Amino acid sequence: MQFISENNFAALVGTSNATVQKWAENGVYPSHWENGIKGFYLEEIEAIPEVKEMLHSRWDEEQNIHPLRKYTSVELFAGGGGLALGLSLAGFNHILLNEFDNYACNTLRMNRPKWNVIEGDVCNIDFTPLRDKVDFLSGGFPCQAFSYAGKQGGFSDTRGTLFFELARAVKEIRPKVFMGENVKGLTSHDNGRTFNTIKNTIAELGYTLVEPRVLKAIMYQVPQKRERLILIAIRNDLAEKVSFHWPSPYTRVLTLKDALYKSVIYDTDVPKSEGVKYPAKKEKVLDLVPQGGDWRNLPEDVAKEYMGGSWLLGGGKTGMARRLSLDEPSLTLTCSPCQKQTERCHPLETRPLTVREYARIQTFPDNWLFAGTMNNQYKQIGNAVPVNLAWAVGRSLIRLFNDIQAVEPTETHDCSEAVAQIIGYLKRNDAKKAFDAKIKRFKENNAKIKQLNFFDLLAEYPDGIVSSTVKEPQLEGYGKSCEIDMGKNVLICLVKKDNISKYLDKNATVYYTGKRFPSTVEPGKLYYFVPYLSGQGARDLYRIKAARVGTRKEGQTGNNPNDYRLVFEIEYIKPLFAEYKQPPLEIWHTYTDMILGEFTSAFEVAED
Repeated sequence: MQFISENNFAALVGTSNATVQKWAENGVYPSHWENGIKGFYLEEIEAIPEVKEMLHSRWDEEQNIHPLRKYTSVELFAGGGGLALGLSLAGFNHILLNEFDNYACNTLRMNRPKWNVIEGDVCNIDFTPLRDKVDFLSGGFPCQAFSYAGKQGGFSDTRGTLFFELARAVKEIRPKVFMGENVKGLTSHDNGRTFNTIKNTIAELGYTLVEPRVLKAIMYQVPQKRERLILIAIRNDLAEKVSFHWPSPYTRVLTLKDALYKSVIYDTDVPKSEGVKYPAKKEKVLDLVPQGGDWRNLPEDVAKEYMGGSWLLGGGKTGMARRLSLDEPSLTLTCSPCQKQTERCHPLETRPLTVREYARIQTFPDNWLFAGTMNNQYKQIGNAVPVNLAWAVGRSLIRLFNDIQAVEPTETHDCSEAVAQIIGYLKRNDAKKAFDAKIKRFKENNAKIKQLNFFDLLAEYPDGIVSSTVKEPQLEGYGKSCEIDMGKNVLICLVKKDNISKYLDKNATVYYTGKRFPSTVEPGKLYYFVPYLSGQGARDLYRIKAARVGTRKEGQTGNNPNDYRLVFEIEYIKPLFAEYKQPPLEIWHTYTDMILGEFTSAFEVAED
C-alpha cells in the first residue's frame, strides 16, 4: 500500500490542509498513521482522479519516448530557460530563442552556447523567413490587459499585448503545433473574456485548441506546489489525424527533502551557493517558527508587531513568517525568497533559500548556472517553468509529433539560412537605430559642437597625428587583397564637385579639410576614409596613412602658409559597393565618423 500524508494529499488535490483533516475526522476517506504521520493509502482513495492517475501512471514508459526525426522549435519569452531546457531534454532542437532581459539571455548563452538567442523586443522580429520550416513554437507569454473593442474578440483584439506577438509568430511561421503557458488565473481573468479572446484567436489562426489543462507541478516530479495553464494547439490540416495525450504523473509526490538532499532527482545534496540574509530583527522572529509553521505559531504580541497592519486583515496571510517543511513540497516560489507576504524560510536554518536551493526546487540541474546579480538570479528562477514539468509535457509533445510524422511524413528543414537572415536583419536594424540616434544627438547638440583648434593640434602633435594603420606593414597588392575590419573607425567626408575627379579615378592621395573641423571627431582613432562625392554618393574605401596639420595648397602656387587645415594622407583600398549609393546619411558640418560596420549597415537597411 502506498502512503501519502494529509498535507501532501491536500497539495495533490489542491485544497487546504484543514479541509483534508476534516475529511479524515469525518471519515470521508479512511485515514491511517504511519511512522507517526497521519495520512491515507492511495489504493483506498483511488476514486479521486489525481490518485487514480498516479496509481496507473505510465511515467516509466513515457520516459522512453524519443523523436523519430529532429523536430525544430522556436521559443519566445524564454527567460532563464526552464521551459527551453525541459523541451530540449525531451528531444526538441531549438533553432531560435527570444528574450528581452539581458541577464536571462546571458544565462541561456552561458549554458547553451550553440543556441541562437536573440536579445530584445519580440515586436522587432520578423519570423516570415521561417514560414513552413519549423515544427513547433512555444512561449510563456506574460498576461497583459486585453482590449475588447472588436466584435469577435480575435486576433486584432489582442494587439498591444504579448500574446499578440506569440499569435503573430504563429501566423508568420505556421508551425505544426504551438504551445502557450501561463498562470492558471488566466482562465478567469476579466470574467473569462481574456481567455475567450485567446481561444478565438487560436481558431482564427487556423489551429485546433486541445482542451486546456492546469497542470500541478507536484504530479510531474517537481517538489513544489506550482500550477501552470498549458495551451496546446494543432494546425487544422493535422488536427483530425492525431490526438494529443497529456503526460502521466509521477508515482508519488516529491517533497522539499527530495530537492535539498540526494534523491530520485539529484545524485548529491544541494551544493552551497550565495543567498540573501535576514535582518537580525526578522531572524529573531522566524527563529520562533517551527518547521512547516507560520505567523500563527508566534506569540500573539510578537505576531502583532511583526505583521503590522496585516494582523487586522482576513485570510490570505499564511505566507507570512512561513517556514517550509522538509516533508512537504515547497510553496510556489516567487521572484524573491524573503518577501514578507510570501516568506520562504529554510526548513532547518533561519535564513532564506539560497540561489541553488531555489533552482533545485524548480528542478534545474546543478550545472545550469544563472547570470546577473543575485536578485536577478532569484527572479529568473522564480519566473521559470519547472524543468521536470516542461520535460514531461515535452515528451507528450514528442509523442504527438511522432504520430504526425507517421501520418504526414516530412523531412527536417535546415533553418540555418532563415535564422541567419532574421539575425542579420536585426543587426542591421540595430546598427541603423544606433546610427539614427547618433544623428539625433548631433542635431540636438549642433549648437554646442566646438570646432577643432588646429593651432592646439599642431602644438600637441608637431610631427603629425599618426594613425594606427601607419605602423602596420604594407601588404603587397594591398588594394586588392586586404581584409577589411568592420570594427574600425571610418571618416566620411564630403567632396565638392570641383574636387571629385581624382576620387572618381580612385587615385586621390590627400584630403584637405575645410577651415573648420568638429572636435567630436578624434583623428587619432580614425582608420578608414570614405569620400562622399557631391551628386554621386559613397562607394570607395581608402586607408588613412596619416593625419596631420597642414595647409590647403602645400607646395603649390598661391599657398597661404597661415591657412591651416587638417590633412589626411590616404590610399585607395577597394570599393565597398558595386555602384555609388546614397545612404540615409546626413553630412552635417561636412564630416562624420562612425564604425565602418555601422556605415555599411545603414546602406543595407535602407535597401531592405
